[in-house]
Amino acid sequence: MQRFKRKGGTIVTTLTADEVDLLASLVGQLVEMVSEGEPAQYSGPADDSFAQWARELEQPEETSEPEDPVLKRLFPNAYPTDADAASDFRRFTERDLRTTKVAEATAVLRRLGETDRGRNPLRIPAEETDAWLRTLTSVRLAVATRLGVTDAAGAEEIASIPPHDPRAFMASVYEWLGFAQETMIMALDR
Repeated sequence: MQRFKRKGGTIVTTLTADEVDLLASLVGQLVEMVSEGEPAQYSGPADDSFAQWARELEQPEETSEPEDPVLKRLFPNAYPTDADAASDFRRFTERDLRTTKVAEATAVLRRLGETDRGRNPLRIPAEETDAWLRTLTSVRLAVATRLGVTDAAGAEEIASIPPHDPRAFMASVYEWLGFAQETMIMALDR
């Protein structure tokens, strides 16, 4: 991946076919995980408030914290010392958070598809950069969680993994995603 550059109101870079495939795979896995295997049910907010309220009322009274460590990281417990408040918070916010993550990831996948596996530059309109940054952050958090990174010291350890370590490829993906985020932010600041 080359650095992101700003050209007018668009952020642009070039990706290889392998980079497009990798990023599309990671974002697709994020959609699958966040939507619990049913991305269509998280296709967007209801057009009508009554439909949204009905959907919320159909949800179970208690909403528990996810078991998957990645989902715990993406949807942290808002009230760790108050189980009832945490359950209520999840009940009334988590579906919208999931819907937003799926919608933003879908926008990322659409732009990746427009590259024709790297034959065309990746062009991200300025109004989509926040969705890209949030999606890259979610994917990077997922990779970090799988690698066991929980703090800055863990991130530094990942950078020193030797090439023969089985985690080396995912560590390089973690670093690559960080490079993408950093250069996109730098391009936005110009």
